[in-house]
Amino acid sequence: MNLSIRSRPAVRGVLVMTGTALLLTALAGCSKDKETVADWAKDGGHKHMSAIATDVKTLGEVSGQFAADIAPRCSQVLDDVKAAKAFRDPPDKLANDWQEALNQVQTAASHCLRNVKAGRGADLVEAIDALTSFRAFLSGFDLALSQS
Repeated sequence: MNLSIRSRPAVRGVLVMTGTALLLTALAGCSKDKETVADWAKDGGHKHMSAIATDVKTLGEVSGQFAADIAPRCSQVLDDVKAAKAFRDPPDKLANDWQEALNQVQTAASHCLRNVKAGRGADLVEAIDALTSFRAFLSGFDLALSQS
């Protein structure tokens, strides 16, 4: 196939435009720094981590009790989990551990409310699962923080 002189500049123009577009796309991807665990914590993640840590402690404290103040405390835990889930996930593989911890805390708090409403008190086997999941997240968080 013989390309005429006129078609070569058009082909070169398309190749140059395509190459330029690819280069700009690559540069745009490089110019935005990837969020670190420290950035996530500083930008609001630490606030949610602190709230969930307090909530895990609360779930452990109310487990097995029949006190009148248990339902509002478990409701507060659910509010904190909702706020933490609405905030963005931490970067990298910590997102899975964070979501798992939040899900476990949410399950424990939901069962707390259900048990209290049924007059059974807050007997929470799930509080141990919440604590275990949150500790696993904290271990990964500390490791990622030390590496950033």
